Amino acid sequence: MRIFTLILLGIWISFLTACITPADIEPSDFEPILVVEGFINDDFGPHTIKITRLGRFAGVTDGGVIRRVEGATVTISDDLGNVVSLFRRDVVRKDILNNPPGCAPSVDFVNVKTNFQTPENFKGEVGRTYTLEIIIGSQTYRSEPQTILPTPAIDDLSLAFAERPGIDEFNPISGIEIRSSWEDPSGNNFYMWRLNGIYRISTPDIGGPNSTACCLFDPADGGESECWILEKNVPGKVRALSDRFFDGISTTEKVGFIEDDGLRFSSIEIPPNKQYYVEVEQYSISLEAFDFFSRIDILATIDGEIFDPPPVSIGGNISNIADPTERVLGLFGAFDVQKRSIFINRSDLRFIKRFPMVCGDCRVRAGAQVEIPEPFK
Repeated sequence: MRIFTLILLGIWISFLTACITPADIEPSDFEPILVVEGFINDDFGPHTIKITRLGRFAGVTDGGVIRRVEGATVTISDDLGNVVSLFRRDVVRKDILNNPPGCAPSVDFVNVKTNFQTPENFKGEVGRTYTLEIIIGSQTYRSEPQTILPTPAIDDLSLAFAERPGIDEFNPISGIEIRSSWEDPSGNNFYMWRLNGIYRISTPDIGGPNSTACCLFDPADGGESECWILEKNVPGKVRALSDRFFDGISTTEKVGFIEDDGLRFSSIEIPPNKQYYVEVEQYSISLEAFDFFSRIDILATIDGEIFDPPPVSIGGNISNIADPTERVLGLFGAFDVQKRSIFINRSDLRFIKRFPMVCGDCRVRAGAQVEIPEPFK
């Protein structure tokens, strides 16, 4: 799972000290910075932890050299002494292998490795405390212990059409705001949300085997033209919120935005009252996590020159046991999750954007599957 979609933006800003990369970079100049992204919750897994290294050359960022960490030993332990190991798994994915001149892509099934994952039957427990440990060679990295706090249930979800300024003043960003209603407990509480979505696409083969339209089906299996797209953690900034202004009362807050990208609400093959399925995940988080995500948000919204010093620094709750001065970026979390879902109807939008032409084997699109997902059965 991936909740830190803006971490790398913050990392990029915090290390950007010049815009020119020397041409004579040697491998010895590579200064890797460990980046850890992920959390567990009290629902069944697999839960995902992404571990990468961000490359920096002699103090000069080259635009984001990111390398996955290979050969790490990753475990999560609780305060009762239970330990679970995480592994990278081999999965098969439909992919475009290359796109040579002439626009005739080579499409095939390829084997890829997942990020580190827990077993599917693993889940956290409210009140228990969890610690992430990563061993890379002779170095051990460990998170601060994280206790799962109870999260209030979502009482209701509501939708509202919204427009936002875009680059083109005649084509504003539009879509649906998702709002959650719940009863906030007394005391200092902090929240975070994640949205998951499902929609349907059709990608006819408009070119045929001799086409140059980059829309070829894989001749090995005939391709697929009808797919369901499963969006885990719909792209957008992390929404972290304090109950400072609504402590101990019922509240309704905007928790996410589903942008009309020209595809999400364009299907005419499904009923208009089931155009897009969205599931809201609501989490109670710690003050530490709230502060972390707030810093990410500040870095993502600053407006200035690239040579300006960063207004805040990003750290996290993970450190090198032998060398606490080593900079490690990212935050491991353990949260209670409350879920509620709703369908977005075509009538919820004032207008629907014209969708771009998509064609060829729909399985090459991220999150695609041919099987009808449960909410649409």
